[in-house]
Amino acid sequence: MGMDSHDGGRGAAHALLTEDEAAALLKVQPATLATWRVRGRPHLPFVRVGRCVRYRQQDISAFIEGHLHRSAGEVPA
Repeated sequence: MGMDSHDGGRGAAHALLTEDEAAALLKVQPATLATWRVRGRPHLPFVRVGRCVRYRQQDISAFIEGHLHRSAGEVPA
């Protein structure tokens, strides 16, 4: 079931990803995302749909940008 016809014209940035899809994009295990949710850090917003957890594509992209390092000693902003 695709999101193409039901995204209200918002595009892929507003697509909801499963926990497995989000973990694959970040190259971490789904259990790592679960740990992050429980601890509340690092901050990565998520959406609950019933008992399911989903992540917005835009939040994954913002998370990656926010943790981007340009040198080994640099602390992300």
